[in-house]
Amino acid sequence: MFAAPRVLLSVALTACLLVAWPGSLPSAAASLDPQESDLVTAVNSFRATRGLARLAVSDTLTFASKWMATDMAVYNYFSHTSRDGRAPVQRMSDAGYPGPQTYTGENIAGGYSSAAEVLNGWINSPAHYAVLTNPNYRAIGVGRAYSDSSSYRNYWVMDVGGIVDAAIAVPPMDLGYHAGWAGQSPDVTLSPGQTATMVVALRNNGYRGWYRGYPGQQANLGTADPLDAQRWDVMHGWPSASRIATTTTAYVGPGQVGWFQFQVRGPSTPGRYVLRVRGVIDGATWLEDPGVYWTITVR
Repeated sequence: MFAAPRVLLSVALTACLLVAWPGSLPSAAASLDPQESDLVTAVNSFRATRGLARLAVSDTLTFASKWMATDMAVYNYFSHTSRDGRAPVQRMSDAGYPGPQTYTGENIAGGYSSAAEVLNGWINSPAHYAVLTNPNYRAIGVGRAYSDSSSYRNYWVMDVGGIVDAAIAVPPMDLGYHAGWAGQSPDVTLSPGQTATMVVALRNNGYRGWYRGYPGQQANLGTADPLDAQRWDVMHGWPSASRIATTTTAYVGPGQVGWFQFQVRGPSTPGRYVLRVRGVIDGATWLEDPGVYWTITVR
């Protein structure tokens, strides 16, 4: 059984006095997967026991953290300096955070499988503890990435700063998730209550694999137009009314085709129903929209 070594690194930076920062950047907000959310909660709970301010989740810091965790996992390295030579404050700034105008810090970890283990490791390391308990910080972003071909498999990044920014992340950096259409089953005609099995194939055009069962790295098929539409009318055995299926295989690597199989049920009222879908990595990003849809005719 694989047992990754565990490593920690920490960096804290100081900058000039806080300044106002505009919040008019285009919307492209990053979101936290469940384990990333667990780490944010754990960090804030730990700070609360020491009378420190709660850290607000920043979209820009979240995007910067996710990018760095992804880059380390995919390219198998462990450092505060990314492969392209950028220090933490530069990566935060590139994601839209006002890094040069405030205090910033970064903790990273490798080989830990849960948020609780990561936090415990940081608490027991003086350098990481100093970042966790710094009273100048007000905002946080967390990223986590997994690669079974890397040295530590699990990579964690926490970026913190002294400004609660209103800006939304402008993604100048690629998180590595992309997809294109590769095939789908035809439209169906059903009787009310009758079910049918549908399939769609999406090619992984990114540089990052899709791992079934790993939050933030699992490719799902979501409802579209509008995104996250609740399709109670045709769903049958889906994980939820807006999440239709995940991949039939445990891993879909770059260049490979992932298959999604699911069932639909004919509504009780005859007519034509259009089901539009799109790939999504929940907790990371929606995949490209190739315009996948079916027309379900109910007799």
